[in-house]
Amino acid sequence: SPTGGGRHAADEVRMSGENRGWVSGAMAKARRWQPFESPSERKAFLLAWGSVAVFAVWYFVFNLWPFDFETEFEYQWRWGVIWDYRGFLLKGAGMTMYIFAWSLVISLTLGVFCGIGRTTEIRWIRVFSTCYVEVFRNIPLLVQMWWAYFGLQELVNVFINEPFGTLVLIPSIFACILGLSLYTGAYMGEVVRSGIRSIPKGQWEASFSTGLSRYQTWQHIILPQALVIVIPPMSSQVLNIIKNSAVAMTIAITDLMFYSQKIEEETFAGFEAYTSGTLLFLLLTMMTVGVIYGGQRVLGLKVRSAT
Repeated sequence: SPTGGGRHAADEVRMSGENRGWVSGAMAKARRWQPFESPSERKAFLLAWGSVAVFAVWYFVFNLWPFDFETEFEYQWRWGVIWDYRGFLLKGAGMTMYIFAWSLVISLTLGVFCGIGRTTEIRWIRVFSTCYVEVFRNIPLLVQMWWAYFGLQELVNVFINEPFGTLVLIPSIFACILGLSLYTGAYMGEVVRSGIRSIPKGQWEASFSTGLSRYQTWQHIILPQALVIVIPPMSSQVLNIIKNSAVAMTIAITDLMFYSQKIEEETFAGFEAYTSGTLLFLLLTMMTVGVIYGGQRVLGLKVRSAT
């Protein structure tokens, strides 16, 4: 009917206006974001890192040394080699971010469910979550990645390939993401558990007294507060995914560390190759930190302590 059509159009206009208001509010928060809490903190940051940058360019690029003495083993820097092999480093950085993206999604999912499982009253879920955390966080990442690559392939050979005459191979990238996700998910689960335990018991009782069910209490009261509390330690675990991905080169993953080693093997410019890889790792982690802080500002999440 005409009346119904007009009402529908009015609802669409109202919803579009609300969406525009949310977007404009988020953009305003992003513009107001200040990375430093005070001008003195900003000056200290610029002075410290500016001095490091000047010294690095002075010595590594122009081969200038502030002390007037000569050594028998003076090293001649060859940064032009890195520019010639820049494609290798970019490919490695792309693979590192691919591993990071998948591992982040899987480990974050495991961490949230495991953290909730460790605080639930259902015994078998609590026992299973506790066993997962205690096993995977106490085994070195390199061992887990090797077992995911070599051990899982042996299991596939015994139970699938040999009985059925097939040839199923475990891709190295799958083993890398699996090992890294299980390892990081155990740490994230412990972080989530500590955030949930920090919520006062009185909030549970107040929620039940107002008629909320246990599921509604989790959804509307406990998890929103706990997840805000665990943002700082969870951010550290997110950055650890990028740094720990360097272990992937041991199972033939062509990541950033792999290509840094390859450049060193082909050019014998080891310092330049690994320094460039290190700077790219630093750039990736700093970009991730910026995204995390920006997301907090846009969503209006104010990080607070458990007290």
